[in-house]
Amino acid sequence: MAKGIKNRNNSPVALEPSDRAILRELLRNGRATNAQLAAVADMSESACFRRLKKLEESGVIENYTVRIKPAAVGLNLTAIISIGLANQSDDEVVKFEKAVAKIPEVLECHLLTGTPDYLLRVAVADLEGLERLYATALRRLPGVSRFSSSLVLRSVVNRNSLPI
Repeated sequence: MAKGIKNRNNSPVALEPSDRAILRELLRNGRATNAQLAAVADMSESACFRRLKKLEESGVIENYTVRIKPAAVGLNLTAIISIGLANQSDDEVVKFEKAVAKIPEVLECHLLTGTPDYLLRVAVADLEGLERLYATALRRLPGVSRFSSSLVLRSVVNRNSLPI
C-alpha cells in the first residue's frame, strides 16, 4: 500500500500533498476526469489513477454522489428533530438506530453527548408530510421518550466538503 494510506479503519490517514490535491478537486468537482485530477495534483495520469484507487480502497473516499436541490424534487421542508431515548442500553440504542436508518425521509441521524440523545435532519414535502412522518414512523421508533422539532427556514451554510 502506498505511503501514508492505511486500510479501512477509524484511524486518521496521513495524506500526501498529491492525495489532498485530488480530494480537494473531487470535493469541488465530483465529475472531474482522471486527466483533470492528474493536472491538479501535478502527476501523471497513471500515477493519479493509482492514487485515486488507493484512496477508494482505504476508505478515505467512501463513495461518489450527487447533490440534488430538495425543492426541485418537491421536498420543500427540512426539519431538525431532537430525540431522547427512555434508556440508553446497548440493546435499545441498536434497535433505535436500525429502525431510524430505514426511514427514507431521515437524511442524517447523529448520536450526541448530553441532551438530546439524537439529532435528525429530515426532508418532507410540507407540514402535512412532517405530520405524516411523525404519525407513521417517528412515533413508532423504539425506545423514544421525547421529541422536539425545529423547521429550517433557510440554510446559511450547507457544505459537503471538508477543510482538507
